[in-house]
Amino acid sequence: HTLSAAVADGAFVDGVDIPAANQSLDWFNLMTYDFVNSLTPTTGHHSGLHPSALASPQARTGDRAVAQFMAAGVPASKLFIGAAFYARQFNDVNPVANGVYQSYGKYGGEHPWPELKAKYIDRNGFKRYWDANAQAPYLWNATTDTFITYDDPESIAAKVAFVRKMHLGGLMYWEQSQDTDGELLRAVAGDKAP
Repeated sequence: HTLSAAVADGAFVDGVDIPAANQSLDWFNLMTYDFVNSLTPTTGHHSGLHPSALASPQARTGDRAVAQFMAAGVPASKLFIGAAFYARQFNDVNPVANGVYQSYGKYGGEHPWPELKAKYIDRNGFKRYWDANAQAPYLWNATTDTFITYDDPESIAAKVAFVRKMHLGGLMYWEQSQDTDGELLRAVAGDKAP
């Protein structure tokens, strides 16, 4: 039998005795997504691997989550980082820096990967950008001041490379039904071919 737990990072685990949990768990699924959402004061990369140049020192990222758990004594091999198969949208965003880590008026909801490809990525006024520091894509619509943050095959490939470099246990994701053609799952598996 194996035992794992899906856990958040940062202040969300302040009340968790990570070293004690480490003794009982075979691995930790780090929910390294939803870093920005309807409850956060700014936009940002909801599943960013590294900090954006525009992120605050407290901004949550995949690498910071890994560092937090390793500092608590969890072996790298027991850590699985997460990828998101959905996007988060922010409306009425302050039109600075293409909306990255900016204040916003209203949270706009989520979009599964197939819908993102069909209606948003380089469509309907949305332009795809790549944040090289964060290793994360995002969409900005300069006409409507709308920002969308998500994972795609490129950012997932960066996460796979990070897993290998850091000798982590692997990668997990949320959620299979949001990747109907398996494109993102293939990226998780390290496959580049369609």
